[in-house]
Amino acid sequence: MGSVEESPDSKATISTCMGGLRGIFNIDAEHYQIEPLKTSPSFEHVVYLLKKEQSGSQACGLSDDELEWQMAPYENQARLRDFPGSYKHPRYLELVLVFDQSRYRFVNSNLSQVIHDAMLLTGIMDTYFQDVRLRIHLKALEVWTDFNKIRVGYPELAEVLGRFLIYKKNVLNARLSSDWAHLYLQRKFNDALAWSFGKVCSLDLAGSASTLLGTNILAPATWSAHELGHAVGMLHDEQYCQCRGRLNCIMGSGRAGFSNCSYIAFFKHVSSGATCLNNIPGLGYVAKRCGNKIVEDNEECDCGSPEQCNKDRCCQSNCKLQPGANCSIGLCCHDCQFRPSGYVCRQEENECDLAEYCDGNSSYCPNDVYKQDGTPCKYEGRCFRKGCRSRYMQCQSIFGPDAREAPSQCYDAVNLIGDQFGNCEITGIRHFKKCGSENSICGRLQCINVETIPDLPEHTTIISTHLRAENLMCWGTGYHLSMKPMGIPDVGVINDGTSCGEDRVCFKKNCVSSSVLKFDCLPEKCNTRGVCNNRKNCHCMYGWAPPFCEEVGYGGSVDSGPPGLLRGAIPLSIRIVSIIMFRLILLILSMVFVFFRQEIGNYLKPSEEKMPPSEAKPGQEESKAKAEQGASKAKAGQEESKTKTGQQESKAKTGQQESKAKTGQQKSKAKPGQEESKAKTEQGASKAKTGQEEPKTKTGQQESKAKLGQQESKANVESKPPKAKSVKKPKK
Repeated sequence: MGSVEESPDSKATISTCMGGLRGIFNIDAEHYQIEPLKTSPSFEHVVYLLKKEQSGSQACGLSDDELEWQMAPYENQARLRDFPGSYKHPRYLELVLVFDQSRYRFVNSNLSQVIHDAMLLTGIMDTYFQDVRLRIHLKALEVWTDFNKIRVGYPELAEVLGRFLIYKKNVLNARLSSDWAHLYLQRKFNDALAWSFGKVCSLDLAGSASTLLGTNILAPATWSAHELGHAVGMLHDEQYCQCRGRLNCIMGSGRAGFSNCSYIAFFKHVSSGATCLNNIPGLGYVAKRCGNKIVEDNEECDCGSPEQCNKDRCCQSNCKLQPGANCSIGLCCHDCQFRPSGYVCRQEENECDLAEYCDGNSSYCPNDVYKQDGTPCKYEGRCFRKGCRSRYMQCQSIFGPDAREAPSQCYDAVNLIGDQFGNCEITGIRHFKKCGSENSICGRLQCINVETIPDLPEHTTIISTHLRAENLMCWGTGYHLSMKPMGIPDVGVINDGTSCGEDRVCFKKNCVSSSVLKFDCLPEKCNTRGVCNNRKNCHCMYGWAPPFCEEVGYGGSVDSGPPGLLRGAIPLSIRIVSIIMFRLILLILSMVFVFFRQEIGNYLKPSEEKMPPSEAKPGQEESKAKAEQGASKAKAGQEESKTKTGQQESKAKTGQQESKAKTGQQKSKAKPGQEESKAKTEQGASKAKTGQEEPKTKTGQQESKAKLGQQESKANVESKPPKAKSVKKPKK
């Protein structure tokens, strides 16, 4: 892919594989095809103007009315906030091309020529879809050299397409997987030049077909791009749709590119599904060269043509990065530098999806991963193919928020009949397979509590069935085979993966064991701290690290890339260390408090215990009349204790200021008392006892305090006043 020199807004898709130049290029609004002149000995080429042929909606078998409501279910699922992410995220479609025997004979059974045509057709389609950042890769090629694998002699292309879709489902898909398959036929049909059915990433009937006549490659490539546009959600252009200021767009009747309408439709569709387009495929049939905008061997980047490289700040025309640049493209590349590790490069779309993160060392976002099929989701549903399958949600998507799933009686009454409103399979025109009683719940969807008739795609029929015995009104939709070629989706079919009983799910219209989903992720595998993804690896919740959510971390899986710290969150390790340190500090403070409690108590107790009011209280309990006398005694005792700290024994015996520094002289104090009044021997003895009791109370011993409350200590306390007076006299 490239452009024409000195021609702005020009494009060129040229191949050199067959000797010389062969391909398509456009200048202004005109398209040209270039081919080597076979008889020229001097490497001459012929360039001829391509006339405008019938294309677009005139060649497409799907009418505007039939496509008008084609994307109705997807529009309800898409979210506007997903569009910016959808636009910047590149997608890749793996294409399989099939050529009938007539085309093989048309090129004189030259298989190399057919292969070259296939590469050129794919290159032109890839050029078209690069506008919406969708790359087309030719994954496989099948040429019917001996005979046609299906019957192609029908007068209508729709019939041939139907046969091809069955062949693709039963034969082609068994040999190789792809996102889309297209059949080229060397003949004309009565109904259309091109026809498609279904959407990309569908494992069932989905594909397209078109005619390939003559040597003009641009026209069939444009028709193929048109049908592929339907496969990725695009509708036919309306009058107000424009592309580069023109009205002749690919989804209309021209080939100037995709319109603004196609852009919106495409991003809506890929925002609600088409998960297979997120997988980066192999290169397929692409010639390796610098300038094809594909990073290949020994290339650091590939910005395309020199004109395109002049606008690229990260990549040079020699496929080398600019000085100082680390990357040029990718969701994890910003301003030529890698996004930091943990940056969310792909948000989760719903509860069955999982986010992906940049690793800080690559410009590419990891492949899309989602929860393993069978993972429980809301409304008793199960995750299946990145969606939550639930009758509750399916009824609401069709009949509104008040609708609810119907009981089994409704399914038995409708799906056991075997018509377009109740069946387990459409086998042909007006031919339906009725459900068995064990599979009726997996036929067509039945809902109750329907208040309003919804606006559904054209040709869709709504049926209501009244059950008198149960007093139930069952609601459902009808669908028939002729609606398939019109591109009308069957919104009323039970989705695979929907629960149909305990440990049972619907799969291909049968109620089977849930083991068919191959869900083997037990809570113990991820230590109840995460879920399994579709690759059967643990995706851990925030706070735990993969692979088994055993150690502290930021969540994610080995497939999603390393998540980063949540905005505003404190790392779990810091929180744990903080809690441990806080508790350790509290423990140390408690130990310090207990260790010094005795010393602190001893320091504070003297000032409290030396106060005799507590000693006097026991005496007051016995004789309240002597309260004033006891108070005066307490004051006298307090004065003595303050002036005689550390010399308690000597204070009790002598009471003199000169003997304050002398302790342990109780006997010397008792003798002067006897000399002064020998007649009062009994009173002196009681004074001596009082002198012995007071030091004990002043040393903080609780037992002596209790003794003071006894009758003997009370008598001694009453005999204190004479002693106090005798002590004060020497002071005077």
